[in-house]
Amino acid sequence: MIKNSRAKYYEETDFASVMKNRHGKRVIPTVKRITMNISERVYDEANELDSYLGMGYQNVLKTAMTLGLTDLYHQVSSHKIPGK
Repeated sequence: MIKNSRAKYYEETDFASVMKNRHGKRVIPTVKRITMNISERVYDEANELDSYLGMGYQNVLKTAMTLGLTDLYHQVSSHKIPGK
């Protein structure tokens, strides 16, 4: 009986209307944009890495920034703060 009612539910329910009538809010993350001036040397290095990685020079720069921030965070968090 339960199996038949489940099958009937899936056969008769219009899921498009169910999805449209969601009660929760849709959260769209905001993208933070920055404009940076980089040297030609950094640009050339990013393009060189891009030719090896194939991910676009801008994504190479984003990855380098992320790795640098992660490394900086670990360096700072590993030291004791004086007076605390």
